[in-house]
Amino acid sequence: MEKRSIEFKLGLNGLVKGFLWKSEPPYKGVVLICHGMAEHIKRYDHFASFLSSKGYIIFGYDQRGHGQSVENIDKIGYMSDIDNFQILVNDVGEITRYIKERFSDLPIYLFGHSMGSFVAQRYIEDFGTSINGVILSGSNLNKGLKLYFGALIAKIVTILRGRKHRSKLIHNLVFGRYNDKYDDKRTDFDWLSRDHKIVDDYIKDEKCGTIFTAAFFKDFFKGLIRIYRYFELIPINLPILIVSGDKDPVGEYGKGVIRLYNELKKSGAKNVEYKLYPEARHELLNETNKEEVYSDILNWLDEQHNNMS
Repeated sequence: MEKRSIEFKLGLNGLVKGFLWKSEPPYKGVVLICHGMAEHIKRYDHFASFLSSKGYIIFGYDQRGHGQSVENIDKIGYMSDIDNFQILVNDVGEITRYIKERFSDLPIYLFGHSMGSFVAQRYIEDFGTSINGVILSGSNLNKGLKLYFGALIAKIVTILRGRKHRSKLIHNLVFGRYNDKYDDKRTDFDWLSRDHKIVDDYIKDEKCGTIFTAAFFKDFFKGLIRIYRYFELIPINLPILIVSGDKDPVGEYGKGVIRLYNELKKSGAKNVEYKLYPEARHELLNETNKEEVYSDILNWLDEQHNNMS
């Protein structure tokens, strides 16, 4: 298997860094990984290597404000002076075009986890015809008052303290209760996985777990509000797979995932399915049952490949 570093020069002076994984041809398709908030693409190496060994070319990159794509640690959590969320969506579009130019004969699938899943949701509203399927991991559909309240708080903090202020108030509003339903709490990040080593490695990683800027949260909340107004723009025949743990607080312990599925169906989506994994938490790819998750994702990708053959 080949793994090599890549860079993408993007709009608004963007430069993001990542990796390409591929084995020997023939290839079944290309998977673009869009990672979650306050983490980085190196954490997906095992998953990417697995899919690569099964005939897929994998692209993954550190999104703006993350990992290798920042000049120094202090810049983690700030993506743009304009819109910290929509710019991530636009980046996916630019990288997808790059992939199409080089692998025009292969289908392209987008894998989005957590924050990346919301970027992916917005992306398929704007550019859903540019890809052949999407996998949403650790996602949700949240249209409640809490979302609007968060957007208001983030806007006020941004005005009063500046776009780059890191607000513990907003951070706690978003993440403060994520550990509440677990009996085996050891750390503030036990909601990520049942695997203690994964959690401990996350805590030790200086590029993970950062408190993000007020501007990011302001733009993120605004982006989430917009997403759920435009589901009808998603191509109705686009294959969509939603995967989550039923103990994942981001997906409201399964309720938000089912709501997302139902809303997509209501908007006309004809090829959407979901799976909830019992007892699994937020990071399915790093869970104690990750081999099961890997296998299910591979089977879904292979099914799409076979349907196109």
